Amino acid sequence: MSRKTILTLLGLTALAALARFATLDLQSFHHDEAVTAGQVLDPGLGATLDQVAGGERSPPLYYILAWGWSTLFGTGEVGLRSLSALIGTLMVPAAFFCGRALASERVGLTAALFFALNPYLVWYSQEARSYILMALFATIAIWGLARWDREGGHRSLWIWALGSAGALLSHYFAAFLIVPQALWLLLRGERRPVLRPVAAVAVVGIALVPLALAQQGSDRREGFTDRPVAERVLEVGLNYVASEDPDPLSGSGKVDAVQIGAGMGGLVLAALAAWIFFRRPPADEGQEDTGRERYAAARLAALAAIAIAVPAVLALAGLDLLNPRNLLAIVVPVLLVGALIFGGTRDRLALAGLAATAALFAAVVLAFNLSAEMQREDWRGAAEAMGEPDGARIVVAPKNGDDPLELYLDAAKFEGGRFEDGVEVSEILALGTGGGVSVPAGFESASTLPLPPLFELESFESSAPRTVTPADFEGATGGRFVVLIDR
Repeated sequence: MSRKTILTLLGLTALAALARFATLDLQSFHHDEAVTAGQVLDPGLGATLDQVAGGERSPPLYYILAWGWSTLFGTGEVGLRSLSALIGTLMVPAAFFCGRALASERVGLTAALFFALNPYLVWYSQEARSYILMALFATIAIWGLARWDREGGHRSLWIWALGSAGALLSHYFAAFLIVPQALWLLLRGERRPVLRPVAAVAVVGIALVPLALAQQGSDRREGFTDRPVAERVLEVGLNYVASEDPDPLSGSGKVDAVQIGAGMGGLVLAALAAWIFFRRPPADEGQEDTGRERYAAARLAALAAIAIAVPAVLALAGLDLLNPRNLLAIVVPVLLVGALIFGGTRDRLALAGLAATAALFAAVVLAFNLSAEMQREDWRGAAEAMGEPDGARIVVAPKNGDDPLELYLDAAKFEGGRFEDGVEVSEILALGTGGGVSVPAGFESASTLPLPPLFELESFESSAPRTVTPADFEGATGGRFVVLIDR
């Protein structure tokens, strides 16, 4: 690598680190992150692995790393999320080496730029879950495969195997990216050199099957299955350019405009990339051969299409696990296709596409850092607004707020067993219920505090402490809310 290339790559890596680390504490933990911090991670590694086996639906690799990381840096937002931020930052040099193996250093630097700024990768680089680790290993796997396709050699195949195994050990949905690559290796050329690496990855995948079946269980109900499969597939495409929150077209006019603008921008860029791809000849007179870029882009586009189509077809057939976030790693081949097309030539149209893609990504990252509506629910802010309790109090909140509020309030679920005999309280707080909760007799509404953009906090008080039991709230929440005891 030239000195200029090294300095550019270092600058892009620093840019990625800034986009990820600078705002790690801007948002509170959402539900799944609170589960990681408050339930899964334990002082003992064995207990952590037991929690993964009994309560999670992903393999153990991320939680092993997070356990070790949290012993050093704690389980607060910055401490725990910094692991994901580091992983997300490492994706930038991995993208460079991937792009260089696929085509050229220029393509590698373009890929590094796209990975540094992509809003979906930035979002999950600030989340204490396993998705970004899967994406990193998926990038390493594609790098190994591209390197083997270009140079051959056992080392490249084992890089692919390492990335593939790591991706599978991070998230089960990695299989939709890894299996097509393994089949391509087996069907292309001499099989003997690829048998051992493919077999090693297959052993890892097969070994995970019993854990996956046990974690899924027979009584799990997925809330996202209420939405049509086609709607979720379209949301995947929107998320790749517009980030995660809020749900499409569910925010204010300004947020809807950001999502619509990002979605339309993504479509225009995809159309431009297709135009350049099909109009560009296999080799330009007097310029470097573009055949390698065309071949690599076509192969990666096919990989991304297969990795989305297969879980969609399975969902339609009845095995529905198609949650958009599970498809995060497919953004890796998608971004690499963009880097190959926009970075593979110096013509003005491609350079315009490169600049527009980077500008779109940066604008969306800026938008979700500035707009509370495009951020995770602010359970931390809600807990702070409640203040310190004078004795025990009851908190009624949306169901997905149970684990975050347990973490931030040091509260517990108000349910049978230890609370069966009831607790004396003089205050009941209703967070974000929209008046949909009936409180026990003797409690009257005392105040309402708006907590924009999503919540309001209503306080119900009684003139003297009253004994309330979990039975007093049975049927009062309509199954949409959770009742906590905060002491």
